Amino acid sequence: MANISNEVRNYFKLELLIARLCPTLRNLFITRYSLFNNGQTWIDSAVHGNNYLTNVISKNKKINLTPPQKKTVDNGNTNEWDISTLTAILLHSDRPQTLNTNEIQKIDQEDLLLEQLRLLRNKLAHNSSKSIGDIEFNQLWNDLSTILVAFGDIDTELDKLKDDSVFESPEQTINEENKNEALRLNSLGTQAHKDGKYSEAIKFFIQATVLSSVSNHDRATFFSNMAASRVSLYKQHLYTVDDCEDGDITKELDRAEKDAKQARKLWVTWWKAHYRVGQVYAILDYHDKAINSFERALALDSTKIEIQKALDESRIIVHRNSRQEYLDPRANWKTIPENLNELKEKFGLDPEMVRQNRSLLELIDPSAADVMK
Repeated sequence: MANISNEVRNYFKLELLIARLCPTLRNLFITRYSLFNNGQTWIDSAVHGNNYLTNVISKNKKINLTPPQKKTVDNGNTNEWDISTLTAILLHSDRPQTLNTNEIQKIDQEDLLLEQLRLLRNKLAHNSSKSIGDIEFNQLWNDLSTILVAFGDIDTELDKLKDDSVFESPEQTINEENKNEALRLNSLGTQAHKDGKYSEAIKFFIQATVLSSVSNHDRATFFSNMAASRVSLYKQHLYTVDDCEDGDITKELDRAEKDAKQARKLWVTWWKAHYRVGQVYAILDYHDKAINSFERALALDSTKIEIQKALDESRIIVHRNSRQEYLDPRANWKTIPENLNELKEKFGLDPEMVRQNRSLLELIDPSAADVMK
C-alpha cells in the first residue's frame, strides 16, 4: 500500500465495508424466499436457480438484471450473487397478500436500508477515479456503518476495517516445502503458457493453488495466471477447428472469471487481479463491468499502459453500442459464439469460415470486427 494514495485507500476500504453485507443479504433472501413461498426452503442448486429465474425474475419487469447477473441466478448458488443482484431481487420481488402487519413493517424497514445501500453503492461504482477524499470518506463510512449495524453487524468490528493493515497480507504459517513446490509448478505453468500449451499450463496452476500453507499473494498470482491461461485457451479454440463443443470451451470463461475473482479476493490491492477480472468481462461483452474493474486496476497502478488501453477499448465499445441502441432500439448484441450458431442455423454457414473471415476483417478494419451483430 506504500505507493497507493490515501484517497484510493479510502475507496477500497469502503468496498470492503460493502462486501461485508453479502452474507447478510443472502440470508435475508433465503428468509424472504421461505416467507413468500409458503415456507418452502431455498436450496442452492441449478434447479432452484433456473426455476426462480424462469418463474420470478423473467415475469417481474421491476427486477432488472444484467446478463451476467441472470446467469448467476440461473446457476442457483447464492454465494455467487453480488450486492447488486441481491438488492434488486430483495427490493422488487412481489410480496404475497398473506403477510401480517408485523411482517410488512419489518420488510418496509429493511427495504429502506436496502435502498440507501443501493444509492451509496452506485455512488461508489460511478466514481471513475476510484479515489475519495477524507471528508467524503468519513460521511460514506458513517452512512454504510449505520446500515451494517442495523442489519446486525458489530460497530467495533467495522472500525478495524478503517486501518490500513486490512490491506496487508495476514500473518500466515508458511510451509516452505509447499511454497517452493507451488512456485516450481507456477514456473512450469508459466512456461507452458508461453509455449501455447494452455491446457497443460492450467493443470500446473491448479496443482499450485491446492497446496496448503502458501501465502495469499502467491496464491493470488497462481489464480491470476490460471485465469490468463483459460482466456488464452478459449481464444485458441475459438479460431481453430477442433472437436471441442462451443459450450464446453465457453465454460473456460466461467472458470476464468472465478479464478480472477479469487485472485482479487486474496490480494485486493493488486492491480493485476482487477485487470484480469476486467479482461474476462470484456471477452464476455460485459463492458460496463469491465470498465469498473479496469478503473480499479488503473487507480492501483496508473503506470500500466495495458490497463489504459483495455479501459479505452471497453469505453469505446460501450459508447458505440449505446449510440446504436439509440438509433435502433431493437438492436440485440450477442456474443461471438451466439452469432456463429445463429448464422449456422439460419443460413448453414460454416462457423470456422466465419471465424477466418472475421480474423481477416480484424486485420483490415479492427473496429468493424470488434462487435458482431
